[in-house]
Amino acid sequence: MKKVIVYRRHLNHPWIFSNEVIKSENPSPGEVVKVEERKKVIGTGFYNPHSLITVRLFSDKEEDFSKEFLFNRIKNALINRSNLGESFRLIYSESDRLPGLIIDKYKNFFVVEINCLGMDKRKELVFQTLKEIFNPEGIYEKPDQNLRKLEGLESENKLVYGKIPEVVEIEQDGIKFLVDIINGQKTGFFFDQRENRQKLAEYATGQILDCFCYTGGFSLYTAKKGNVLGIDSSEKAIEIAKKNAFLNHLECDFACEDVFKALRKLYNENKRFDTIILDPPSFTKSKKKKFDALRGYKEINLMAMKLLNEGGILFTSSCSYHISNEEFLNMLRDSAKDAKRNFLIIHQGKQSKDHPVLLNFPESNYLKAYFLRAI
Repeated sequence: MKKVIVYRRHLNHPWIFSNEVIKSENPSPGEVVKVEERKKVIGTGFYNPHSLITVRLFSDKEEDFSKEFLFNRIKNALINRSNLGESFRLIYSESDRLPGLIIDKYKNFFVVEINCLGMDKRKELVFQTLKEIFNPEGIYEKPDQNLRKLEGLESENKLVYGKIPEVVEIEQDGIKFLVDIINGQKTGFFFDQRENRQKLAEYATGQILDCFCYTGGFSLYTAKKGNVLGIDSSEKAIEIAKKNAFLNHLECDFACEDVFKALRKLYNENKRFDTIILDPPSFTKSKKKKFDALRGYKEINLMAMKLLNEGGILFTSSCSYHISNEEFLNMLRDSAKDAKRNFLIIHQGKQSKDHPVLLNFPESNYLKAYFLRAI
């Protein structure tokens, strides 16, 4: 196993950046290397000289990425998610010590995201290990194009084993959801908001507005607490949201509209709501566009605050890692000031248990979520 000698500036962080490398024994791209600092082995990882992240550590000792190693990592991840039912995020990359690998489990169907060179070279091992552990009905590969581009990799969505139906029916907390794995956003469903959906079902009441509703996650969780209007710009998502409501015998209204325009229209029509949900997609994938993203967040939060009745609940979130928690809070403070409204923070949400946060990897803690009450 070849060596990479480094000078670390990020204590125990699983990424070794190019400016931290002192020298290497010229390993090939994607090769497993041992990393040394001051003549001491600090871990083993995947090497990619063409990426800003030169080494992605998967172990803090010298060991190969073998079939047994991968088998044990997946088994451990499964144990840590033993109380989450049949459908959840099985592997959450670095948090499960498997860099560049995301696996979502939809009953016995699996969607695999491989977003780094070293893992990509071993993806057949990943697929084979999934077959041995789960005997799946189907495995579908659906990588993140932006992340793969940074690694110098091409992207292709494809069936790699078995079959994937047009939609898969899953259940979360007694609610049924149809998931479009092949054509849906990301892997088809967003497991990361599960605990926030549970909590909002406790607070929601009256006239409920669910913005960026996608296939109806928050809408269905809150439908028994009031009258729900869900809005999303995707016709396919709205179509599935309607089917999900019908599947659960719940009454919800859904509209396919641009959320920014819809919020302004509702305000001009003097509509008001008792509960408003803002669960937008990531507004930025890089630090360069962070301030544009903050403007977008402020616009929707400001409008939502103006649309909220006295005593109403605003759930607002951001899945943009590049926006810090403090920046998100400052944006909310500015929005409240401009809206001339006062709010109490009644609960701070977080990403669900199948998206664990690795202490020495702050990038894994990306979801900001706040429950605000207008006073």
